[in-house]
Amino acid sequence: MESKYLNFLLDENEINRIAKEVGLCKRIRTFTPLELLKMVVFYPNNIAKDILDEISLNLFEISSISVSNESINKRFNSTFVKFLKAIFLELLNIKLNVKIPEKNILEPFNRILLTDSTVSKLHSSLSEEYPGGRNQEGPYSSLKINLIKDLKNNTPVDIQVSRGTKNDYEFLPRIKKFMKAKDLILNDLGYCSLEFLKHVIKKKAFFVSKLKLNSLKTISLENPNPTYFKNGTVKLQNKFIPFDIEKECNSMVAGEIREFENVHIGGDSDKLPCRLIITKLDGVLEERRHKTVTKKIRDSRPYLKEEKREIAKFGFMITNLPKASYPKEQIYPIYSLRWQIELEFKNWKSILEIDESHRKLKKERIEAHFYGKLINILVNNEISKMLKDEIAIENTVLSDKKVFHHVSYYLEKLHHYNYRFNDILDKLKRLVAKTCLKSKKKGETSSNEVMDFVT
Repeated sequence: MESKYLNFLLDENEINRIAKEVGLCKRIRTFTPLELLKMVVFYPNNIAKDILDEISLNLFEISSISVSNESINKRFNSTFVKFLKAIFLELLNIKLNVKIPEKNILEPFNRILLTDSTVSKLHSSLSEEYPGGRNQEGPYSSLKINLIKDLKNNTPVDIQVSRGTKNDYEFLPRIKKFMKAKDLILNDLGYCSLEFLKHVIKKKAFFVSKLKLNSLKTISLENPNPTYFKNGTVKLQNKFIPFDIEKECNSMVAGEIREFENVHIGGDSDKLPCRLIITKLDGVLEERRHKTVTKKIRDSRPYLKEEKREIAKFGFMITNLPKASYPKEQIYPIYSLRWQIELEFKNWKSILEIDESHRKLKKERIEAHFYGKLINILVNNEISKMLKDEIAIENTVLSDKKVFHHVSYYLEKLHHYNYRFNDILDKLKRLVAKTCLKSKKKGETSSNEVMDFVT
């Protein structure tokens, strides 16, 4: 089993070429670019958490390289960060040989793009380079990672590291850049705007999105009896009529789903045509939403608090998916696939400790830590995808988290196998098939089941 992804990573000539291009080394030393890369990406240490002495001991134990703590510290500089970033971007841009299953259950869509971000809090000493806001203790620092992931092929499309204060909305131009026809876009509310959704339609792609509560009062319907000018054109002020959202919601019962076609959202000069699906929540979902809204309410006006609590009993979804293929009952389950990216961030933080960076360290060491972990994640995703492709023949449903964890464990053991990936792949194939089966909670719909009816 071979992979261009992994072969490239182990091709020392390519790594040396990139190192020379960014000015990392003018001559090849004992502490080579490859050894530097392995130290940050694969060694069983956390360079943002461990002291330099521990990193030095690991380096000698694994690679028999003896260098002082100060020598290691000097390696964490802006040029080394450029080197890691160049390796990361090169890996991200490589076109992988994705195995296409015989029965393609997602044929209508080229890709299912999920977008979200995660924020890691840094030491306050970095608040100028990576501002994060202010609290009672003063300014603090944070770093944000924005990810676009293709759920259909389980591959990252784009990752961007930025300051923690950068609004998700500012990331929209990058999503537009990567969007193609027949993509399905599942964005969080922070990444949505009418202008963006219009761009999705223009690109002949599809979206499913929650509707912002402040947009509820901008919903309108086409007027069945408009007035016309003498030349036969419809008068703009009579073309649409307001949609009585309160009347519709008050007449719904718990668990009911209603759909309204050809609604328009937005102001008079900026309207988005779409389908509107309203669900009146019940049971656990209603209770959970009520607690969330109550916790967030800060307005001192009692009537507004009550209005927000009432509206929290409903779910509002908009989409341009065709009704004939995707009835109203399927819209929310399709949108729930977006939670897969949340689970991926949890894996990053808990298994790879990508959030362990609260110590007072220089900026270059923190950046090296993050780019090293991102490279590790790309390699982990590729190995995990290869394993799941191989084992999928047996119609076995595997847990993404369990597979990710097993691969992470063996990536830390790579030095025992002299960095031969095929050796650990053989071990993982036998192990994963028996120990990484996906468990399902009673009464819940799994993401695999949702994917099965997205046809």
